[in-house]
Amino acid sequence: FGPTKTSAQLHRNVQRRFLGDLFGDSKESPADELDEVFDEEPGRGGPYAPAGFDTKRMQFDIVRYPHPSLRQENEDIKTFDRRLRRLADNLFATLYATGDGIGLAAPQVGINLRVMVYNPNPRTRDDETVFVNPRIMNYGKEQDYKAEGCLSFPRIKGPVQRPTWVEVEAVDWDGNPFQRRIDGFEARLFLHEYDHLDGIVFTDRLGEASKKKVEPDLEFFIQDFQSTFPELEPAL
Repeated sequence: FGPTKTSAQLHRNVQRRFLGDLFGDSKESPADELDEVFDEEPGRGGPYAPAGFDTKRMQFDIVRYPHPSLRQENEDIKTFDRRLRRLADNLFATLYATGDGIGLAAPQVGINLRVMVYNPNPRTRDDETVFVNPRIMNYGKEQDYKAEGCLSFPRIKGPVQRPTWVEVEAVDWDGNPFQRRIDGFEARLFLHEYDHLDGIVFTDRLGEASKKKVEPDLEFFIQDFQSTFPELEPAL
C-alpha cells in the first residue's frame, strides 16, 4: 500500500505486532545470515522467491504489475522458526526503503507465502504489524470509497470501495491462532495487503470509469515488463 506520506528510514530488529498484540523483540544474530542450518525445502517461497529471502538480511526488489508472482497462489507458513522473523524484518526494510509505502505483502517481492506487514505511520515503529496466514472471518456491511495506490503500480491511484471494519484470524510467531477486529483506515490498509495474498490487485476493484483512466499506465507496465522479462508470461 502506499505512497501516503514522507517517512524517515527506520532500523530493523524492533517489536512486531500481530493485530495489536506485542510478541517481543526478534532475537536475531547481528550477522547477515542466520547461524542455524535448516532443512532443505525445495520450492520454498515459490518460483520467484529471491535466494536466501528468509535466512539473509536483505532489501527486496518490489515487483511491478503484471509480474506473475502477483497472481500466484500463496502458501500458508507451516514452519515457525527464526526464518519467519527474518522475513518480516526484510519486508519492513524493503517497505521503509521506498520512502513512502505503508504496507507490503510477500508476493509483491516475489515470495508466494501468506505473510504481510504494514505500518500506517512509518515515522514511528509503534504501529509495525505483521500478519501470518491471515483469514477474514467477518466484515462490516457499511462501506466507503477512498483513493488507493500500490507499490507494485507506481504513479497509479484510484478510488476503491471497502468495508469500514473487518474481523481477522491470524497466527503469531509460534503458530498460535488469534482473532482481532480492525476498523477505519487500518481496515482498508489490511484489506489492500490481504488482497495481494489472494492474487488480487487494487486495480481489479476499480470501477469502469476509473479503470479506463489508468488503462494507458497499465499498458505501459505490460510493455515494460515484456521487454524486461521476455522469458516470463505477464499475469494480467
